[in-house]
Amino acid sequence: MPLFADGTFTLSNNSRARYATGSIMYFAQGIPQGLLGIAIPAWLASLGVSASEIASYLAVITLPWAFKLVTGPFMDRFEYLPMGRRRPWVIGAQLGLSLSLLSLMLVETPADQVGLLMLIGVLVNSFAATQDVAVDGMSIDLTPVREQGRLNAFMSFGKAVGWGTTAAVSGVLVTTWGLGTTAIIAAVVSGIPLLLILFVRERKGERALPWTGGEAATVHRASSSFRDVFSGVNQVLWVRGSVIVMAIMFMDGLIYGYGQALMPIAAINLFGYTTSEWSQLVAMMGLIGAVLALSIGPIIDRMGAKRMLVVATSLVAIHALMIAQTQHLWQDTLYVRVMLSAWIMLLPVVMVSVIALAMAICSSTLSATQFAIYMSVANLGHAVGSKIYGSVSEQSSYQQSYIMLSALAVVLIVVILFHRHRHPKTDGTEDGRRSVPRHTVTIGGAEAGAFWSGAMRCPKCRADMEVIEFDGTEVDRCKICSGIWFDAGEIEIMRSKEAAAAIDTGDAATGKQSNALDDYQCPRCSGTMVRVVDPGQRHIWYETCSSCHGSYLDAGELLDLSKVTIADFFKDLVTPERR
Repeated sequence: MPLFADGTFTLSNNSRARYATGSIMYFAQGIPQGLLGIAIPAWLASLGVSASEIASYLAVITLPWAFKLVTGPFMDRFEYLPMGRRRPWVIGAQLGLSLSLLSLMLVETPADQVGLLMLIGVLVNSFAATQDVAVDGMSIDLTPVREQGRLNAFMSFGKAVGWGTTAAVSGVLVTTWGLGTTAIIAAVVSGIPLLLILFVRERKGERALPWTGGEAATVHRASSSFRDVFSGVNQVLWVRGSVIVMAIMFMDGLIYGYGQALMPIAAINLFGYTTSEWSQLVAMMGLIGAVLALSIGPIIDRMGAKRMLVVATSLVAIHALMIAQTQHLWQDTLYVRVMLSAWIMLLPVVMVSVIALAMAICSSTLSATQFAIYMSVANLGHAVGSKIYGSVSEQSSYQQSYIMLSALAVVLIVVILFHRHRHPKTDGTEDGRRSVPRHTVTIGGAEAGAFWSGAMRCPKCRADMEVIEFDGTEVDRCKICSGIWFDAGEIEIMRSKEAAAAIDTGDAATGKQSNALDDYQCPRCSGTMVRVVDPGQRHIWYETCSSCHGSYLDAGELLDLSKVTIADFFKDLVTPERR
């Protein structure tokens, strides 16, 4: 019997395989972050490399994450479906990541070859960013809505463990065995996820490699051109609220990049840390900060993302100012450790709040590209922030550098105060029906992002849903199974025979099969779906969200609701009580 005949390693029908694959592939993304972004900057500082050179290095190697949004359309256009829709891209990117890590062996004297180290960092992060896009796309394609949050938790945990472990271990390796040995070990560890992805399939019957047996399980989906996509995004991107959010994202990234350059240099040259001590502190406190950030979701829901962001950014400003004004305590080991630890833990909290703020204004039909642009702006700010510190470091003291960091945080607070959220219509104009974002926030360090599906996904078959309008009211209908999502109050508006005939055009037999699936999360707000029965026609079963009060009807059910016949009377008699 073929190895994959029972679907054991097939992602589309095995949740454990999805969790394991997502976690391990995100672990692989964390390897270059821990090595290139945490251990090496501290090591360079210990070797006497100037702050300007280290900051420039950090600024340049971050750039691939700022431009990763262009990768998605290429993946949509160029597919090798016999091996799966996204899996060939994952394999290629992971192979490139492993091989590019080996190129670090070319750096013999890091202090004199910062330029070469910078170019290699760009190459490595280009493959890491591409792998990120491919894994996210594969997860979106294959994961049911009800599992998205859980998968995100596994993936976030995997990446945090990846960069945390790599930072701690490589901080010791580079100082003990050198960069060449560290590069070999990192490449070997990165090769383990590559072997894993060779042993899984997206869907049953697909090929492991181009020359093995199997066939395509999906068909090519025509994708929009860059011109079409960005033409639509332009309608929502340059309104006042969106421009302010982009300014907030840029400033947040700038503060992160400035601090990422300042903190390791100060830790080594000012506070007397070794490379391994700094790497281990970042690893430990970064993991704690990631857990803290993931736990503040309910607080953001109660306070609002804007207020939470103001509070978190205020803490960053106060923290930097305290360090600047307590020079007499810089020799106190415990004080310094507490202050550095607080900085590391604050960053993920700020980033979660920023991400929530950006998601709230995304148009439902353009959310994937719109949000990708916002994250790219943040990553661009990260690169600029690192470069700014490099430019001012040689003309300013550490006290002045920390005061400037505090000032940047104050500027961000001022920009945040200009933010006024107005819910966008699905066509990109303002003051329309609210489009609640569908997302799960993930924390992965500098490249923290979101598991974002773009268009609303059908909660039952996972296909995209399209907006259908009748007499001024918009509903969302699945493109495949034709199930329909109604926001609160819309069912009553659309129960007329005319509306039902225009909207409910799917196959009732398909809808009857889909009706058996009633355990899922709300596709609008991820709330709990409650099983309900229509009080007038008790044979019609559907689900309503306990949070936003939207409802999902399978194909044929709206037509059934719109008319009452004698047959319905007998259907009600024989229909059992719904449990």
